[in-house]
Amino acid sequence: MASRTTPYFVHLAGGFSGMNNPGGRVYWVAATGYLAVDGVAPSDSNNGTSPQQPFATVQAALNACTAGRGDIVAVLPGTYTITTALTMTKDDVTLMSALPVGARERGGVVIVNATAATGLLTIDANNCSVIGLVFDDNVTAATADTGVILISTASTAELVTGTKIINCYLDMLGADADRDGICVGLTTDATDAAPYTLIEGCTVLDCDQDAIVVNVGSGYSVIRDCHIYDVANLTRYGVEVLATSVTVEDCDIMVGDTATPGACIHNGVAAARLLAHRNHLAAFGADTTGILVINTATQMTSGNWIVAAAAANIVDYLTASTTPSADANVQSVYGADPPTASFDTPTVAGA
Repeated sequence: MASRTTPYFVHLAGGFSGMNNPGGRVYWVAATGYLAVDGVAPSDSNNGTSPQQPFATVQAALNACTAGRGDIVAVLPGTYTITTALTMTKDDVTLMSALPVGARERGGVVIVNATAATGLLTIDANNCSVIGLVFDDNVTAATADTGVILISTASTAELVTGTKIINCYLDMLGADADRDGICVGLTTDATDAAPYTLIEGCTVLDCDQDAIVVNVGSGYSVIRDCHIYDVANLTRYGVEVLATSVTVEDCDIMVGDTATPGACIHNGVAAARLLAHRNHLAAFGADTTGILVINTATQMTSGNWIVAAAAANIVDYLTASTTPSADANVQSVYGADPPTASFDTPTVAGA
């Protein structure tokens, strides 16, 4: 077979297609039925280094990567069903769709969870990226409080830093009621956190618990340009912030939880210094708030458009507004007739 004279990462117009891995290797994965020109069928016994010799499973490609080299796992369009969670345990590895996927777009690479009770993907290495994948979670008997994507899962007193989750789509229509979407850091364990995480351009559809959770110790993380909304299920928190110095910006979040006090954004840690700017928040549940703030939590919010059932559900401090906190947002109460917009007036304990 003759070698190609044009690298795979240069498209016909002469520009780069988005993959850049100086010094690294690209491993290819293809679904059942794929056959490249001059290629063979996907198999984990292939070398995986070209579309003509692709691996059949994503995990085989991840296992083939070398830590610290900047390797890429490029997954070709198709459906990949897993029975145990995928694991990323090597630094500086990128797992991505082989074809470009835009922000909030449902791409052509679909990872389907058949029986993995603990989630679809765990990341326990530094500077890993996941780009343009669809995660379809259908497990109805999930381990409680696990997530579709889990960043830092091992209790080893080591931080997992620099994770990027970009342009991914989490379909949780069939997921268990106590499954989260993306969990940043190990729950309640600041020594096994995931600081400096970036979640950008992602969609979380119909999570029945918390769509994105930033756990204790996972500070300096950013959630940007994400779309979170419920349909059949009722999301409790769109973004739950349990770490300090987190930023939530340019997101569209709709939450309709009615069983417990829910929120589009839940500021749940003392001295949080949360920044929340330019978000569109729709709190549709009767006991759901746009931004819900626990006692002693601090925040600076501005430019958010918040729709809720009542004025007490726009920005609510559960006990008291802790200095320094300030809120400058636009509100609309949909129960009013007509539901006119006005400058927000934060409340304390719903009053």
